[in-house]
Amino acid sequence: MAFSRLISRAALALLFLIAPPVSPGASVFKPGDVLTICGDSITAQGVYSVFVEDYILMCQPVGGIRTIQCGWGGTTASHLADHMKEGALTFSPTVATVYYGMNDGEMSPPSPENEAHYREGLSKVIDNFQRGGTRTVIVGSPGAVDSFYFKGHNATAEVYNHQTLQRLADIAKQVAAAKGMPFADLHTPMMETMAKAKAARGDKFAVFGEADGIHATPNGHLVMAYAFLKAMGFDGNIGTITYDAGSGNAEATEGHRLVSSKNGEVTIESMRYPYCFTHGDNHPFGPTPSILPYLSFNDELNRYMLVVKNLKSAKAKITWGKESKEFTAAQLEKGINLAAEFLDNPFAPAFAEVDKAVTAKCDFEVLEVTTYMGKTLPDIVPILPASTASFKALDAGFREINGELQEACASAVKPVTHTIKIEPLN
Repeated sequence: MAFSRLISRAALALLFLIAPPVSPGASVFKPGDVLTICGDSITAQGVYSVFVEDYILMCQPVGGIRTIQCGWGGTTASHLADHMKEGALTFSPTVATVYYGMNDGEMSPPSPENEAHYREGLSKVIDNFQRGGTRTVIVGSPGAVDSFYFKGHNATAEVYNHQTLQRLADIAKQVAAAKGMPFADLHTPMMETMAKAKAARGDKFAVFGEADGIHATPNGHLVMAYAFLKAMGFDGNIGTITYDAGSGNAEATEGHRLVSSKNGEVTIESMRYPYCFTHGDNHPFGPTPSILPYLSFNDELNRYMLVVKNLKSAKAKITWGKESKEFTAAQLEKGINLAAEFLDNPFAPAFAEVDKAVTAKCDFEVLEVTTYMGKTLPDIVPILPASTASFKALDAGFREINGELQEACASAVKPVTHTIKIEPLN
């Protein structure tokens, strides 16, 4: 990819304006944190890392967080440990996620030697982060391979999932506990979600990639993002809108401002977005929403609730954006999750714009990490001399563009004004 193309991406992303700061949510983060997302080629796909950053920016935002994608194809935990000084640590992260194990297991049956190497590598990674000033390292377990598409390796999908990757997941949990760090269990939800989805949709339903059974579709990446977001301590409370059908009054929780409530129409201005599933049928890897029936993402991480009290009728029609649905008075009294009931909702266009900015930044960071930090730029741009001064100049250029892209992501988050219509039905 030409360097000029990267600059054009940065210029495009800079069209957004700076958004006002928001208060922190209940998570491992503090305002102003720097998060590095480290992993192998699965991370370098730039999908679950985008999902995580989308959530941090829009759903339960913490002011001023910078997120940097540090995925590097073909790597292991030991590789990260050996290259952190010139890689992830140069960003001065205060929080980091690590997601290794797929390559550490060598696509083979369990090996005591590989397991020992993985344990040692993870331990060194955490030690190096701590010496570099990182406060929290979220240790992710290895995930899973697709039970149908993972073929042609030294182990079957059954053996690699249930033996090799399971043992490495156990080691990751042990290392996290020994170091006093949070553990993100990706292996269990990935296995459980895949089993449920394939039981319902058939073996060919792609969760972890049709090409090789390893590099996941957005369906699989949503499961990965779910596991990391849970480990980060997010409680999933996006907001609650409460409407009293008797008085006509309404109220909204933090992150949402009541604009008006009149004749059953409640208008809200929101700075917290529900998570929107913008990767639909036109996405090259397939629709992310298709995995939702088999994953409790909306229930656990994406609750944007509408509560209707004192409804005199047996049910009511709720209209939000282009869609309308009917609910009973009992359902509305308990509260319905608008984010789950209305996937195509008024937040979707704004969410897609932020997602576009985050994706552009993430694409740039993959290049930044794997070329400059991988010291392969002379191969890609042969006209540039591989001198120390040249690399320093390139480093400064990369970081300047990265800073602009970071600002563009934050700037893309703008208030969304939307109306919920409640119509009593006999």
